[in-house]
Amino acid sequence: MIGLTSFLKPKKPKQTVIFIDIAGRQIEILLIRNKQAKRLTLRQNLSGGNFKLSMPIRGTIAQAEDFCGQHTGWIADKSVNMQDMIMFEHDQHIPLRGGQVKLIFLDKLRGQTQKIENELHVTGGTDYAPRRLTTWLKAEAKADILIAIEKYQPLLDVKHSKLTIRDTKSRWGSCSSSKALSFSWRLVLAPPDVLDYVVAHELAHILEMNHSATFWAHVDKVCPHMKDSRNWLKTKGGQLHQIRAK
Repeated sequence: MIGLTSFLKPKKPKQTVIFIDIAGRQIEILLIRNKQAKRLTLRQNLSGGNFKLSMPIRGTIAQAEDFCGQHTGWIADKSVNMQDMIMFEHDQHIPLRGGQVKLIFLDKLRGQTQKIENELHVTGGTDYAPRRLTTWLKAEAKADILIAIEKYQPLLDVKHSKLTIRDTKSRWGSCSSSKALSFSWRLVLAPPDVLDYVVAHELAHILEMNHSATFWAHVDKVCPHMKDSRNWLKTKGGQLHQIRAK
């Protein structure tokens, strides 16, 4: 005898759609509530180009929007079109610490990268200048981040164990349980207040490894421009991932 359950098809997870604004572009996120999901997981639908967010059955729209808001950099990087990209090229303009600089690629092979007024002079010509510029930006980012760490560590009464500078796609910074910090070098392209906020945010995780009210209180106490900086990252942070060396 065949039981009744043999004829019943499993229910499909409930789906809905939200839209995330990234630098004036509406990015579609397909939400899938799955009873098997224990956490939020964001993936790109490579066939359709859009994104899907798997979430627990009891997950809310607000939680989904907040989660996507924290990963706008990764979303922007995956959804960027070729015509939106800004390449490291001679005479190109790129952001630097919230301002704009013009790239000047010099044909000579040796020499330091220098900022002269609103120009950034990079040696190596077309072949090597993009790589040298990336190296220089990473070093500048690390220097700025170290200054911010020295500023906020005593205010929060914490101490980090290690610092790593990377080109992260899904987040601007992170803090491990061992107090190791990691940041995106692209923060040096953003306004200084934004970099400061991200550093304060990650240092506060040494006190609270979560995003509770207590955590946000720690950040807000030492970083009065927290809300403005968070909003900048949500609305404009994706533009920083449109900048490529090649």
